[in-house]
Amino acid sequence: MTNGAMKPDRSRALWLGFTGLLLLMALIAVDSGWSLRDAEMTSSALRLESRARDALMDQLRTDIYQSGTVVRDYLLEVDDSGALVHKAELVELRGRIAETLREYEKRLPEFERAAFLDLRTHVDSYWRSLTPALEWDARARRSEGGSYLRIVVQRRRQEVVQLARQVTALNENDLNNGEARLQQVHSQFRQRVTFFSAAALLLGLILAVTSFLRLRRLEREAGARYAEAARARQELRKLSDRLVAAQEEERRSLSRELHDEVGQAMSAMLFELARLEATAPGSETHGALLASVRRTAETCVGTVRNMALLLRPSMLDDLGLVPALKWQAREVTRRTGLKIRVAADEITEDLPDSHRTCVYRVAQEALHNCARHSKATQVRVSVTQSGGDLSVCVQDDGVGFDPRQEKGMGLLGMVERVERLDGHFTVDSRPGEGTTVSIRLPLLRENPGGVSE
Repeated sequence: MTNGAMKPDRSRALWLGFTGLLLLMALIAVDSGWSLRDAEMTSSALRLESRARDALMDQLRTDIYQSGTVVRDYLLEVDDSGALVHKAELVELRGRIAETLREYEKRLPEFERAAFLDLRTHVDSYWRSLTPALEWDARARRSEGGSYLRIVVQRRRQEVVQLARQVTALNENDLNNGEARLQQVHSQFRQRVTFFSAAALLLGLILAVTSFLRLRRLEREAGARYAEAARARQELRKLSDRLVAAQEEERRSLSRELHDEVGQAMSAMLFELARLEATAPGSETHGALLASVRRTAETCVGTVRNMALLLRPSMLDDLGLVPALKWQAREVTRRTGLKIRVAADEITEDLPDSHRTCVYRVAQEALHNCARHSKATQVRVSVTQSGGDLSVCVQDDGVGFDPRQEKGMGLLGMVERVERLDGHFTVDSRPGEGTTVSIRLPLLRENPGGVSE
């Protein structure tokens, strides 16, 4: 997998990790809120229920004690009308105690049922034990009331109160059990919070380390890119200096050619014209001077034409790429003696101007290098067009070189021309094995940056 494909995957993993961390923190917050709310509601319900049952038991005990007091007053009452008042009060207390027991039974926990049923049985037995005494007259109450109160009423009442205390104790035990359940809920909550917090901390640590390493890597890559940009800028500055120097050298060469060739020829022609003026027309000397002036003019015309063709051959615009390449090959052969063969018969001439200029200049520079540096005897120039690509290959049988160590202005210029058209440039050469310069240009579209020369 390439580095470009790895970076989106790493970024996606980091985003997923941070999303998971946020979700985990949100889960901790939601779970904590729910757990605390459930614990608070459970604790409140337990306390309210326990208080309600305690209040009912307190009411039961109070009514039982009060019933004992009313029974005592009833047994000690000598007036029948007063006894009726006490009996009515006992009936009211009995109804209230029965209502208290019914209300308590509604709130009754299952584990208290046996104790509660025993309590209710003793309460019923307590009221049944009072039934005979409620029918006594004043004489019976005076004769039997004391012993009855001491032996029956107090003993029964004490049993009921004791059972009520047992129920209360069970209620307190239930409250303690509820507190234990709450402690268990809190313990489970602490365990969950600890687990999720540890997971969040571990995930956060992993994300922090990963992010730190990624930032360090990005810093190193940025530093490397900056160093590459600085080197490229420095190389560009050097290339610019070399281009300026090459331009100046080309100008000096043109100036020298104009001065030495054209200027000298024109001076000689002016001298011959001056002599011609002093010679009588029709003489043998006059004819010889005219022939000399004509030869000098022809030499000037040839020199100017050659200079113009070196700058940009007009046949590249007038006749097309293939004739221009063949003319260039003939000119190099004429000057250097190299045997150059051009194979480009199947090339269409509707190529973009930028492509024709690029191919011509690359071939021109490659042939110039062959003639100047390669010590070659034969050169083959082939231009092929297939599909959407235009390919050019210049191959010689010279001494070769190491492209990694030797890269002059000519190669740099060729690379720049080809890359400006989104093409591909390669040099295949080894010392002693010749050189092959190859380029491939896409023909699907013309690069807007391509500038005809």
